[in-house]
Amino acid sequence: MTERVEALKRAYRERDQVVRFIAESGHFRVSVVKNTRAAQTAQQRHQLSPLAAVMLAKTMAASSLLASFLKGEERVVIEAMGNGPLRKVLAEALKVGEVRGYVANPAATLDFSQQNVRLGDALGVGVLRVSRILYNRVEPVTGIVELRRGDISSDVAYYLWRSEQVPSVVLLDVTIDKEGTIEQSGGVLIQTLPGATEPEIQEVEDQLRMFRSLTTLFEQGYMPPEIAATLVPFPLQQVDSTPVDFFCRCSKDRFKAALLMLGVEELRGMLQDGHRELVCKYCGERYELSEDELRAMIAQLDARKN
Repeated sequence: MTERVEALKRAYRERDQVVRFIAESGHFRVSVVKNTRAAQTAQQRHQLSPLAAVMLAKTMAASSLLASFLKGEERVVIEAMGNGPLRKVLAEALKVGEVRGYVANPAATLDFSQQNVRLGDALGVGVLRVSRILYNRVEPVTGIVELRRGDISSDVAYYLWRSEQVPSVVLLDVTIDKEGTIEQSGGVLIQTLPGATEPEIQEVEDQLRMFRSLTTLFEQGYMPPEIAATLVPFPLQQVDSTPVDFFCRCSKDRFKAALLMLGVEELRGMLQDGHRELVCKYCGERYELSEDELRAMIAQLDARKN
């Protein structure tokens, strides 16, 4: 029984999760995410280069942090696009803990042996778009800013300041092993709320200057509540904790419904050319349509004309 309990404790501590806090003073709110397994799953599913894996892991962490302040199945989409070799990275996270994403060029690389090459060159010059899909809004709430550094951390912090006028600290940290596989991944978001005094803000800034690597703390067994206590020099109240999983709601039925909207000629072309494999760009899942399924869909559209 003791071994089982210890195994459950280990599984819990290793679980990806996002945890949200508010300072007892009400002057700061904090969110901390560990998304190591989700990032590893994304790298495996999309067969990502180390560079692409790091950029997607950071974007997924950022989307989970922003989604932690939403409700139920409300969601956040972060999309960074530029003229660099990665071209585009997108991640979508739901308040309930689901996260998924992809990059335009899974094989993207940079030669870091070259002088002045930095991580932000993966995206280069471009824009960051953040969209929130909310219950009480017909259209997504969207903001767009230019990429500041292309490292996602600085870009999301800049977006929060420019689009929402919320002073924010965004820390996103990812490490990879010698084989180029994600080892640890996570992030922290600290936001200053109305009423915060200059001395309080200075205390937080001083604490951040002394902060060790986020992924190092994960390797040492720290979890989000312990990391939040390390980062913020004020008493915090935990608001909620949500498991985080790489999860996509795609299905063959959803693909078929989308194909029906393309029209009968498109389906006839697919049947004639033998294009029956469908691939979800968000999660890499593959679905195979049989000839009978395609013919049935064509017959369904033909029947609507009569």
